[in-house]
Amino acid sequence: MWCIKMVNYKVCILAAGVGSRMGALSEHVNKAILPINSKAVISHIIEKFPEEVEIVIAVGHKKETIIDYLGLAHPERKITYVEVDRYMGPGTGPGYSILQCKKSLNCPFVLSAVDTILLEKIPEPAENWMGIAPVKETEPYCTVRIKNNLIYGLDDKIKCDNKFAFIGVAGIRDYEDFFEGLEKDRELKGGEIQVSNGFSKLIEKKIIPVGVTWFDTGSLNTYKETNESFSGSNKKFDLSKGNEFLFFVNGRVIKFFADANIIKNRMERVRYLSPHCPEIEAYKSNFYSYKKVEGQILYDLLNRQIIKDFFHWLKFDLWKEKKIEGESLLNFKASCKKFYYDKTIDRIKQFYKQTSIEDDLNIINGTQIPSLNEMLEKIDWEYLSNGTPVNFHGDLQFDNVLVTRGSASHLPKFILLDWRQDFAGIIEYGDIYYDLSKLYSGMILQYPLIRENKFAFDMSGKSIYYNFEIKNDILEIKEEFEDFLKKNNFDFIKIKVITALIFLNMTPLLKDPFNLMLYFLGKSRLYYALKEMGVYN
Repeated sequence: MWCIKMVNYKVCILAAGVGSRMGALSEHVNKAILPINSKAVISHIIEKFPEEVEIVIAVGHKKETIIDYLGLAHPERKITYVEVDRYMGPGTGPGYSILQCKKSLNCPFVLSAVDTILLEKIPEPAENWMGIAPVKETEPYCTVRIKNNLIYGLDDKIKCDNKFAFIGVAGIRDYEDFFEGLEKDRELKGGEIQVSNGFSKLIEKKIIPVGVTWFDTGSLNTYKETNESFSGSNKKFDLSKGNEFLFFVNGRVIKFFADANIIKNRMERVRYLSPHCPEIEAYKSNFYSYKKVEGQILYDLLNRQIIKDFFHWLKFDLWKEKKIEGESLLNFKASCKKFYYDKTIDRIKQFYKQTSIEDDLNIINGTQIPSLNEMLEKIDWEYLSNGTPVNFHGDLQFDNVLVTRGSASHLPKFILLDWRQDFAGIIEYGDIYYDLSKLYSGMILQYPLIRENKFAFDMSGKSIYYNFEIKNDILEIKEEFEDFLKKNNFDFIKIKVITALIFLNMTPLLKDPFNLMLYFLGKSRLYYALKEMGVYN
């Protein structure tokens, strides 16, 4: 059936809607660029078609996130964007969006909803066809009546006995008839103009049903199920954040942040971190991209020798001390106070608001721990704010460091990933103790193991129990770290206090129950650090 080779056809992707069923996930981006196994939904769709095929995309809600992402992820593709003037309220919908694209669709085309991913190869529009799949409930869908392998009727969003639904992907050969049907019949179904109004006209010609395996990404639950299916992460703990995303596509790494200032500042910081970070290939408001660097993350290679090499590299290559004095030094100390104290207080307030946890005395893993407020009041914030200004990473964990090998020497080379955008507003430098504390926090709590659900948390009244796995070789790494601190006269107590604050700062950013474990881990670590300082007996 599909042996006819068509050259002149296009693909139309409908991506104008607000994604109201996606909850907070569509607050910052169009649902088209939500990642499925670290690749945007729309990339999964586009990559189904040959590079020479033009893509026409109906855009509306958060259109700039689609346009900017595709400009970085698929610069080789010919893409035409059609801005839909109305994409919310009665009279809008997929039928309205595709009518807006009519001028750009002057040939046969494949139509695709932006929340549908197919496993099979998508046929060209050599015939009129509709992708179908079995459904249990018919009301949410446009269902089809089939006889003699032809579609002879459509029932849109009603309860009926049909077994198969149109899943949002179709081939439209007779495009003029399709648009004629849409323009003549603008009846609202479910408050929207549906594409079924156009397909009803094509029934007079011929429409073939094509059974497909499809994944729905149009609601919060189905999106999560699809992502788990593609990534195999159904048994993993989700450490992702709703205001930032990471993509791997076409040999590129693309980062998105809802706050465009983070992108701007990260781009600025590249000047100071180069050549120790990947070279930024391009950026657009909320995105930046770089070519993927081949290597392994340091976390997977940890041993005594490589960690010695890494610490040596940090000291002599990354941590270039910034000589400041006078007002600049006072401003830096003020930034340290803002970073350690103000940010901590703000993050803890966010956590309490999110969880309704009340600050109190707790029994954590069998030890009585004072209230957090009491311990925060006992911290000498001036001592903590007396930092050492250096060129810094800002999120220095072993899984944010890539290890490559020199082409001639084969010695390890270290590449920094996912660097922090600033230090309390300072771009050029930050406190070395924050980098040291980030390193130490990753020796206590290993996030790759957390992703594997290798932790436990339980809470009963004021009593708390938590436990988490660590790699056996991390004990040797800790020994090397402590030896490095002694040789270079670093204040280990200060590192332990800041590490506790790091755990507390992370609590409002992550999901239950890991956020709760972090809170009580932070409390416990802060207590033992203060006890070591002599604050508690």
